[in-house]
Amino acid sequence: MIKKVDFPNADYTLQWMYRDHNQHIYEDYNTIGVPSEQVFEDIHRILEVLHGAQLLIPTNLNKSKKFEFSSMDIDHIVSEIRQWVRSRVIKQKLGIYGYGIVKLPNGEDVIQKDLVQVAELRLTERSFKISTAKTIWVPVVQDESEHYNWQIGLAELNAPRLENCLAAVFHKLKLEVVPGLEEEDRSKPIWQKGFKLYPSRDAIESAYIEDPPPPSFDIAKYLLPKTEANH
Repeated sequence: MIKKVDFPNADYTLQWMYRDHNQHIYEDYNTIGVPSEQVFEDIHRILEVLHGAQLLIPTNLNKSKKFEFSSMDIDHIVSEIRQWVRSRVIKQKLGIYGYGIVKLPNGEDVIQKDLVQVAELRLTERSFKISTAKTIWVPVVQDESEHYNWQIGLAELNAPRLENCLAAVFHKLKLEVVPGLEEEDRSKPIWQKGFKLYPSRDAIESAYIEDPPPPSFDIAKYLLPKTEANH
């Protein structure tokens, strides 16, 4: 039996928004409450990717016991979502929650609730977010006591899984994504560039001072170039 773990949440969310500015296919929902079938096709493709990588094994909509899925089969899940949406008990937007599998450096797989979510999937436009509040994706993190901890093996096993899923959704759905493939977001302690995640320079530099990593650690692949503000 796979054991459960609970890696701490950050006090912020890392997210990627996928969207399409072509709105005409949603006119029926705005007028008579019938969503485009494209919505359900998108949900199916998203879940195929995330479920296949075991990053999101869906259990419910909107974190509500009222909307628990009766099966783990993706076809069945999408069918239930379609039924809830068409009966108007779910309106405007929805979120898909569950648990995921985290790979540990000792070779063990463990279960983490709310590892990755599909959030703010809208019925009035083709728009949704893939998000995570976990910090297992980078090689160094700050704990509650403000000490820096290295987790190199954990990051190297799990970050590529997330990156590959985000890219797969992008290529399957052919939607615009924010941040873009070459766009950077340095507003949080974990930086984003496209689908990649990086520890901030402050985190890397402080961790090196506090407790240097093994000499074999390849720091270069975890550094974004300095900006003018960093100089």
